[in-house]
Amino acid sequence: METRRRLSLAAFLALLPVLPLSLRLAQLQVVEHRGLSRRADDELDRMAVVAAPRAPILDRNGEVLAESLPTWACFLDKRMIKDPQETAEKLSGLLGMPAREILSRYRGGGRFPWIKSGLDYAQAAALKKARVDGLGVVSRESRFYPNGALADNVLGMVGSDGHGLSGVEYSEDARLEAAPIKIQLIRDGAGHAIYEDTAQDAPRPEPLALTIDRNIQFYAEQILAEAAKKLSIKNGVIAVENPRTGAILAMADYPPTPLRNDAVQEMYEPGSVFKLVTAGAALNEGVITPQETFFCNNGAYQIAPGVTIHDVEPRQDLTIAGVLRYSSNIGISKVVAKLGPAEFYSYVRAFGFTNKTGIDFPGETSGELRPLSKMTPVNLAAASYGYGVGVSPLQVLAAYSAVADGGVLMQPHIIGSDEPEKIRRVVSAQTDALLVQMFEGVVEKGTGVPAQIPGYLVAGKTGTARMIDPTTHKYSLKAYNASFVGFLPASRPRWAILVLMGDPKGPRHFGDEAAAPYFGELARRLIAMSGAAPDAPADPPASAPGRSDSRAKPLPGLQNRAALPAALRMAP
Repeated sequence: METRRRLSLAAFLALLPVLPLSLRLAQLQVVEHRGLSRRADDELDRMAVVAAPRAPILDRNGEVLAESLPTWACFLDKRMIKDPQETAEKLSGLLGMPAREILSRYRGGGRFPWIKSGLDYAQAAALKKARVDGLGVVSRESRFYPNGALADNVLGMVGSDGHGLSGVEYSEDARLEAAPIKIQLIRDGAGHAIYEDTAQDAPRPEPLALTIDRNIQFYAEQILAEAAKKLSIKNGVIAVENPRTGAILAMADYPPTPLRNDAVQEMYEPGSVFKLVTAGAALNEGVITPQETFFCNNGAYQIAPGVTIHDVEPRQDLTIAGVLRYSSNIGISKVVAKLGPAEFYSYVRAFGFTNKTGIDFPGETSGELRPLSKMTPVNLAAASYGYGVGVSPLQVLAAYSAVADGGVLMQPHIIGSDEPEKIRRVVSAQTDALLVQMFEGVVEKGTGVPAQIPGYLVAGKTGTARMIDPTTHKYSLKAYNASFVGFLPASRPRWAILVLMGDPKGPRHFGDEAAAPYFGELARRLIAMSGAAPDAPADPPASAPGRSDSRAKPLPGLQNRAALPAALRMAP
């Protein structure tokens, strides 16, 4: 009996801890199971979200303009770090960073401070191999532009969060962005990944094709940079459009920046290139005829008391072709007087001005024009040759492209194929044929002679307009916008080109000197690149008969910028 009691007591004492252990085990496995599992998952088994690569951006020929490539970044988990100083010293050699900088970043973050990003594959592999306690290495996608700064005003840029900030990267962000990839990670007690598996295979977005031609864009940027160096311009634009489809082939800005695109976003006063609208409207409405002449008052015409319009070259009777050829402000002001303000307004809008073109690009300006109810005869005359009118370079290029395409305004676009989208017919085919012939005359014997290409018919127009002095808000006496807009070959146009030089320095600051030669340079490169057949045997280039609008002044009533509506002030 004594032995049995002793055995029973021993069994009782041995089994006594089982009860609380069983109770504790039941608590952990039943009552607290969900919470403990969640904590274990948080510590060891995690779902990481990794950014998927954005879609590449291609030019019209499939050449890559922007693409995403993998890089890596590393961070530390403070809960896994026992000695921050020791960890920093280990990482210093691996990352090529001073230990004190690593410590500074370690102390500045939350639980998971980022230590370094932009690591390449070799660096990431070395970090993983080192197996530093608490160190995490994750992949990221970084945006690369293999052509450097080429077309950066079109492409824009991407922020550190992977979203577009400007340009096409911004406007097409939703289309370019890929759904993030989820990766399941299982870590050991030191925080090292011991198992990885892609939990979600996200579909990749399709490449985004632009109408931009990388080669034409390169030539446009190169020529603009050469002009900037030679003329010391403040800003400039060269843009190229396929007039038959509205596809934009190049848009170059100076100074180049991915933050804006002046071809689309800048508003300026165009000067005499705007005479296209006045001449086209008057001819199309039949208020003038090609044979009708306009007395140009030998270079000085008093349109109102105290207000005189001047031409540089004193002339007498000119047809509308002569008015355009010699860019007579007096002649075009008499044309618009016959046309009237209401019809003038109608054609300004028909040619695409005062409204956004609708190009697939962010931040487009619509331009400005004084309200019809406030249009005086002086304002109307000034507007007829491009003063008191706010336009974008793209609007001007689209208007001349309409003339190149038989009088039909096409939808400018920078994304997608060359599929044309007609907006409306602006002038009749008969009127358009007259305009083409007249603009050929401008280049053949008028102010556009420097844009000639031997063997090819070129049609276009020069423009020179005084810029606004930002200090006085009056027209500057020394700063000009010089431009040339045209198309070629005029018999079967393939390219419409705009060249705009802002504030060229020195004596060569007029449209025929500061813009037309660069039009010709780009046109020659396009011809050589494409092998376009000539229109006719090459003839010796004509000599320029002298400038007209290149030295013309705005009307005295417009010298003070306050005389114009505030909406017409130059955009910053």
